[in-house]
Amino acid sequence: MGVAKLEFNVATGLYTAGGEEIARAVRRALSHPTTVAFVKRAVGNGEAEGEHVEMPVWGMVLLGVSFYAAIIAMSLLSYMLKEVVATLCMVETPHAAITISPSEEPATKDEKEGLLETGPTITLVRQKPITSSIRSTIKHVVAHAGRFARFRGFKIHALYSLVFALAVHFFSAFFFSLFRLPGQAILVSGLAGATVANVHAAWTHKVVSMPSEATFWQRVPSKSHWKTLAPAAAVSTAMPYISLYLTGGVAILLGLHKLDQDNLEQYTKGQWMCLAVRVFATIVFAIFTTLFLCIPAVVTQVRIESSILPEDQDTIVPFDRTFGGKVVSQMLGGTGKIGFLDAWRSFNWEARRRLLKLYVKIGAIMMFAMFVIGHVLAFEVFAVMGPQLGEFLAKARHEGFVHQN
Repeated sequence: MGVAKLEFNVATGLYTAGGEEIARAVRRALSHPTTVAFVKRAVGNGEAEGEHVEMPVWGMVLLGVSFYAAIIAMSLLSYMLKEVVATLCMVETPHAAITISPSEEPATKDEKEGLLETGPTITLVRQKPITSSIRSTIKHVVAHAGRFARFRGFKIHALYSLVFALAVHFFSAFFFSLFRLPGQAILVSGLAGATVANVHAAWTHKVVSMPSEATFWQRVPSKSHWKTLAPAAAVSTAMPYISLYLTGGVAILLGLHKLDQDNLEQYTKGQWMCLAVRVFATIVFAIFTTLFLCIPAVVTQVRIESSILPEDQDTIVPFDRTFGGKVVSQMLGGTGKIGFLDAWRSFNWEARRRLLKLYVKIGAIMMFAMFVIGHVLAFEVFAVMGPQLGEFLAKARHEGFVHQN
C-alpha cells in the first residue's frame, strides 16, 4: 500500500491528496463488497420503480376490518375461556344432593309389623360439577346473569390491566434509577401485583358472584383486607417470571444458548437427535413449572379473594365458604378468611384434574380458532390481490424478505 502524496491547496488552505491517489482510493471503494451490494440494490430499485403491486381500496378496507375483527374476537374468546370459565372452575365446590325415596306400602296386613324397620331410603348423590365442561359453564352463567355474562367483569379486568401496567412502569423506573438487580422483573412484578391486589379482588368478586347493583367501588375490598390479598397477588404475578427464569436456566445448562454459534448445516444425525432431546427437555420443564408453580399461584389468589366475598352476596356457582371447615364465618366470631396454604390445599385433586382438563380444552380451542382465522385472512389476501400475490412474493423473495428453501 503506497503512501499518499499531500499537496497544499492555496484556495482552500488545506492539504489534499494527489490525483493518482484519489483515483486509486475511489477504485478501492467501488470494489468493496458493501459498495457493490449497495449499487446493485439502488439500481434494482431504480429499475423496479415502475413495478408497483397495487391493491384496491376496498381490498385494503376488507383486510383491515378483518384483521382487527380477528384480534377482537380472539381477545373476547380468550377472556371468556381463560378468565371467566377458568376462574369459576377454581372457585366451584361440587355439592352433593340428598334424595329421599319413600318406602313401599306393605302388600298385606301381616306385613304392617315391619313398617318400623323399613323406613324411607336416603341416598347421597354427588352431582356433576357445573364447570366440568365449557358448554355447561357458559350455559349456567348465561341463564343466571344474561347473555353478556360470558364476558362479565371485562371492564374491571381492563382497568386492572391498566393500573397493573402503570405500577410495573413506576417500580421499573424506581429501581432502574437506583440500581440493577438480576431477576429484577420478578421483584417489580410482585410489587406491582401487591399494590393493585384489591382491584384484582374486585374483578374476582364480579366474576364469581350473582348479579347485583353493586358499583365498582362497592366491590373493591377495604384497606383492611390488603394484608390478606397482597401476598397471594405478589406470588401470582411474580410466578410467571420465576418460571421463565428457571426455564432459561435449564436451557443454558443444556447449551441451547450457544446454538447461534454452531453451524447447524454441518450437524450429524446424532447431533440433531441430541438437540431435539435438549429442546424437548426444556419444553417439558416449562410445562412442569406452569403446572406446579404458575397455576397453583393463580388458584390460591382467586380462592383467597373469594373467601372475603361479602356474605350477603351469593356466588354464581356452588362455593364452600368454610373451605372444608377451615374458615369460620365472621357472623360466628371467626375471621372469614382463608390462609395462603389452606387456600391451595382445599382445592382437592378432583378439582385440580378438572382445571387441567379445562386448560387443555382451552388450548385446543384457541389453536383451532387461530388456524381458522389464519386461513380466512389468507383467503381474503388471495381474493383481493389475485395474480399479483405471486408477483409480490417473488419481489419479496428477490429483496431478501422471504427466504426460499
